[in-house]
Amino acid sequence: MVYFAMTGCAVKRTDLTAFYSHPPRSIVVVPVVNESTEVTAPTVFMSTITRPLAERGYYVFPVYLTEVLFQDLGLPVAGHIHQLPPRRFLDLFGADAVLFITIKDWSTQYLVIQSSVTVDMDYILKDTRTGRVLWESRQPVVHASGGGGNLIGMGIGAAIHALTTDYRPLAQQANNMAFLPPRGLPAGPYHPEYLKDQARF
Repeated sequence: MVYFAMTGCAVKRTDLTAFYSHPPRSIVVVPVVNESTEVTAPTVFMSTITRPLAERGYYVFPVYLTEVLFQDLGLPVAGHIHQLPPRRFLDLFGADAVLFITIKDWSTQYLVIQSSVTVDMDYILKDTRTGRVLWESRQPVVHASGGGGNLIGMGIGAAIHALTTDYRPLAQQANNMAFLPPRGLPAGPYHPEYLKDQARF
């Protein structure tokens, strides 16, 4: 028998004083820095980031058009983009805030009778006018497989799990856990709870 479990826990809780002082309406998400060994991680992850932010009530600049613009400006490397002053993103996009994301882990571990798939992201939202950090979070999610039965069956099940697990739903889960209350982003101006959900944080 193969047992699947999904777990996650936010490890930071941020003071939202700066956020409420400079509440953004629009957010530009810049290309992610990838500290994992999986080269496809940034592409897969970026396909998951727009929807949860938009559902929280923010205008999100199209991530792939944003990436093309940086390439046209001679900035194809995410690490270089993360070093730009926040004001630069106001000049380029007119965005109120810029979201920097670092992929800390995007990996599979296989240990004979069990396996685990991990995604782990660090999020930092900065105001483009002042450069102040408005919000930050660190969000890991682990999808683990294991269970009872004979060792051969468990080993085969764990191997199949390690080879077939899709990272995209894990990234979606991490984003949802990062952005939703009680440790996430307050509702933006395009959400019905805008300016009404402070008590949830």
